Formats: sequence, structure tokens, C-alpha cells
Amino acid sequence: MSEYINNCFCCGYYLVPRYKRLVNNIFPQNPEHGLDRNNLERLRFYALVKPEKLDKSFRYMSQRIARYLRHRNKPYVILGIKAMDDTMKSCYQQLNTFVDHYLETLRLVLNEGNDLELIEHAVASFESFCEIREEAPNYQRNYQFFVSRFTQLCYNNDEVNRNKLRCLGLRGHHALFRKTANDELQNDAWKHMDQIVPSIIFNIEKREQPRTQQSATTITTTTTVSPEDVVIINETIIQEDPSLLADMILRDLFCRAHSNNNISICIQPILNDLDKYAKWIPYDFPKYIFSQIMNSIKHHNSYVVIDLLLNHLDKHLDIRERTNIKTSVMNVIHDCLVFTAPNTGVGSTMLDGITRLLEFIQKSFQNEMQRSRTSSKDQNEQQFQSAVINGIEDFAEKLPDFQMMEIIKCIAASLPTFHQDAEEKTKYSSDAKLKFQLLLLKTIQKIILNKHSLQSTLTKSSKVTTKYESEQSNEITSTLTTFPHQLFDPLIKMMSTPESEVRLIVFEILQVLVDRRCYADKLCKIRILKDISELDLPTERKRSRLFDIAFMKKFGHQFHSQLYKCILIENNTKKSFYAIYCLMSLVTLEANDQDVLVDVIHFCLEVQSAIIKMMNEDQQKLSKNNYHCIHALIAAYFNLMSKFYDITALSRYVDEVSLW
Repeated sequence: MSEYINNCFCCGYYLVPRYKRLVNNIFPQNPEHGLDRNNLERLRFYALVKPEKLDKSFRYMSQRIARYLRHRNKPYVILGIKAMDDTMKSCYQQLNTFVDHYLETLRLVLNEGNDLELIEHAVASFESFCEIREEAPNYQRNYQFFVSRFTQLCYNNDEVNRNKLRCLGLRGHHALFRKTANDELQNDAWKHMDQIVPSIIFNIEKREQPRTQQSATTITTTTTVSPEDVVIINETIIQEDPSLLADMILRDLFCRAHSNNNISICIQPILNDLDKYAKWIPYDFPKYIFSQIMNSIKHHNSYVVIDLLLNHLDKHLDIRERTNIKTSVMNVIHDCLVFTAPNTGVGSTMLDGITRLLEFIQKSFQNEMQRSRTSSKDQNEQQFQSAVINGIEDFAEKLPDFQMMEIIKCIAASLPTFHQDAEEKTKYSSDAKLKFQLLLLKTIQKIILNKHSLQSTLTKSSKVTTKYESEQSNEITSTLTTFPHQLFDPLIKMMSTPESEVRLIVFEILQVLVDRRCYADKLCKIRILKDISELDLPTERKRSRLFDIAFMKKFGHQFHSQLYKCILIENNTKKSFYAIYCLMSLVTLEANDQDVLVDVIHFCLEVQSAIIKMMNEDQQKLSKNNYHCIHALIAAYFNLMSKFYDITALSRYVDEVSLW
């Protein structure tokens, strides 16, 4: 029927179905007058009374809009979209009966080139549709066209309306995953993240440089974004700036990604995009992206992001041309680790991540040694190694003491030894292994020293004697808890390693772990004192700690055995003897037990007997300098203990020998 018959009072008027007449009546003769609200209300009422006619009503309305599109009659197309939108909101309970016609109409409108006005009304209507919560499942509905079209808009380069069209594309993406992300009744949008996420990242990257510097946030903040707090439609400032809008959408996306699988689906396109377009360098942009991600996801999912980054780093590990890239990736992992430490702490997964980082360092040393044979030193590899170590150190320093000890144990378990068979010697260079060993030991040392200095600062500020107290009782933490066997065994074994530099670092680590009363600074030199007060040590006897005594009785033989071998090594230096003297004194003073003191004295006498026998038999295992250093070390130890514990006979004997 023609519109003329529809609008006249002839007999043909009643031959037109009523739903068509109601649809026809909402369109005015002059589109500038807008929709006929009275007739629109009649159409709504009719749809509510006879819901079975909704399908035909929307099909007919879709046909009219399609005809207007063909005739380039844009005002009537806009009126048709508004009418469909209003009717849909009124009849949302029967959405599945007419949604196909509605979505088909939006497809037709969105396909009309880059007409800003039409696209704007279509996206606004799509957002209204996506706000409707559906109770009936619809797994056959396909949003592939909308994802592709919105992605095209996100990359639009129109000189006049570029920002507006990009914002419309982002709004479409946002509406789609807000509707389907966590709705089990919908065909979810997670499978389209390979298109959605890169378009979001592209628009964030287009942020102007000054604004980037102002709005870039450090990853140490812990602000999270909840889906209910994200409001973008009514904020005109955000609508006009695609970079700000993309930033907010990215945070909302990861806020809604609750499962590990969804987080992985979203992260992987980001990593691929950064690789494809070489955006890892400079490091500021990936740092900003992952800071937003870490601030948005749930804290217990932080390890998922780190694990994905570690997997990605592994792909670049052996490619020489990508050394700068893997350093940048490691810097991002560093920031993620620092964020994770105070929020989630250390679990088995994080320990696996630390172990993988240590393996990466070892591979890096091997690659560096292989390349050094054909070319000069690779500075990029050294930068990568420093980045890994800095990440582990900063992560450990943010942890409580007991969790920090887990990280140290993990590092200690990765320490290489020099007693491999011939096959391993050909596989790994001893130089690379030594450098790796020194690096790990220095890492342990730095972690412990930084924690120790922090606790000393806190103690001084509160004017409390330096000691660790348990929460249930005021007992001082025992050496048995300070030295778990996973940490003690590798350190003790390395006390007799042939490399003097390694031994010195091991002694310094043991000193810091044993020293809980800050004695080490006062015992760092070998001296024969006439008066114990010169050291300013507390002279009052402290009660014995059973755990410390049990520790020495359990591990004392192993400790003395390795220390015996260490003292007799030829390449010991003056610093080595100072460190040995300090460690022996600290162990005795901290245990504060007569049995422990007697065992160490017997140990010293055995060492003296051994070196005297060696010199008498003209065995050239020790230089005269080391021979005298060992005697001076033992004399200083006897002098200290005799005066500290007020053993008069021993003190008098030491004084006589030293004068002689």
C-alpha cells in the first residue's frame, strides 16, 4: 500500500495491517518535526498488548529504514533508529522476537561509509541495546560484523572527524564486551579480543606526549576500577578524546576479566601488537599499558600477567638482535613484580617465576660468553642481566621477612657448583658459571643488607634495641629459623670454594644473617685488646636460646669442617681472614652457650696443630704470611672470648703469648 492510501480516509485504509499503520504514523511529513510522540505511544502500547506482532512491526520498520537509506533520506533514517530504540526499550522482555531485525538495521546504517551523524545514532542505539539484560539465552547471535566495523572506526584517519569516529568505535567495543563479557547466556566477546584489544592500544598510543607525561601513573599505586564506576557516555571530555576513552576502556576490560583464561586472551594481543609494531622501545609506553592492567585486575590474578610476560620474554631470549627488546620486557616484569609483592606476596607460582628469571640470567651469561669469542663484550646482555637482578631484588625487599627468606632460598638453590662431570664442563663455560655465581651471591647479599639497614633505621627511630621479636612472645628469633637448611647447605658448601671472591661474599652474607645485635661492625678487624670495653660490647650475660644451641649442635660439625678447609686455602687474603674472624666471633656470641664456645676453641686448637705440623714438615701448602695470619686470627679470638666471658686464666695466657 502506498503512503497516500495509508494517510487518507478511503476504504483502502483499513486493508493495511494495523502494525504497519502504526509504524507509518510515527514518521511525520516533515522530518524536522521529529517523531510523532502520540503515535509512538500507540505503537508501544500495541506492542505491549500484542507482543506477537513485534516481529512484524520491527521487520516493517527495518524495511522502511532500508528504503530511506537507499534513497539517501538521512533525516528519516535517524527518526527510524530513534523509533526502534524507543520501542526496544519498552519491549525489552520480548527482545529475542525482534532483535535480528534490529541488528540487521544497525548493520545497514553502519555500512553507510563514514557518515558521522548516522554512525553516532547507530552506536548510541547499540549502546542502549547492550544495556538490556537478557534472561533468555541466545547463543546463535553473531556480533562479528559489529566488532569488525567498530575496529575500522577505531583506526579511522578522516581529517575532519577522526577523533569522533574513533571514539564511536571505542564506545561500540566497550558496549559489546560490557554486555557479553560475564554473561553466560550470551555469545561472549572474549573470542574477539584479537581485534578489540589492539584497537584500544592503538588509540592509547596516540595520546599527545605532554598529556602522557602528566597522566602516566607509577605501577606502585593500588587503585582499582570497578565496572560500576565506569561511566563514559555522559562525559563529553572523554568522548572527544579517543586516548582518554581508550584508557578507561582498557581498565574496565581487565576489571571484568576474572578468569585466568580471559586475562590471557586479553594480554596476548597486546604482546603481539608491541612486537609487531616495535613498541617495546622506548620502555615508557609498555610500562604505562601494564601499569593500567595491574591496577585494574584482581590482586590474586597478578601472577597470570607476570607468567605471560615471562613466556613472552622466553621467546626473545636467544635472539641477539632482540636484546634491547628483552631488556624492556624485563623492565615491565620488574614493575609488575614490585606491584605484586605487597598485594599478593610469594606463592608457589611466584617462586616458579623467580626460578625462571634465574634460568634466563644463566642463559644470558652463556650467550654472552659464546658471543665474546667472536666479538667484543655485549653491553645489551649486561643491561638485561642487571634488569633481571634489579627486579628480583626490589621484589624481595617489598616482602615480609619470612617471604623474603623464601626468595633467598630460591636464589641459593640456583647457585652453580664447580664439581660437575666432563660433559657439563664442555657444555658450560667455567667463566660464565663463576660470573653467574658471583652475581647471585651479590644479589642475596644486597637483599639482606637492604632489609637489615631498613630494620636498623626503624629500630633507631623507635629507640629499641635491634632484635627480631615474635608476635606471640618476645623471644629473639633463633638462628635455626634464620638458617633454613635450603639456604644453609649451599652457603656452607661454598665456604671452601677455590675462588676467594666467592668465599668473601659468602662470609659477609653469613655475618649479616647471624648478626642480630649489630656486633659485626665492631668485630671487622683482628685486634688484641687489653680492655674489652674498647669494643663497646654489652658485657652482661644473656640467657641462652635453645633453638640457637640446637642449630649449632645440628650443623656445627658441618660448619667447622668447611671453615677448617677454608682457613687452610692458600689464596686467602687479609679480607678473608678478617671475615673468618668476624664470623667465628658472631656465631659464638649469638649462641651464647658454653658448649658452643668449647667446640670453637677445640676447633681453633686443631687448626693451630695442623698449620704447625705443615710448617714443621716443610709442606709448602701455606705461605708464611698466611701462617702468621691464622695464628693472629686464633689469638684475637681467644683474647675476645676470654675477656667477654671473663675467663681469667685464658686471658692471662693470651696476653703473655702476645707480649712474647
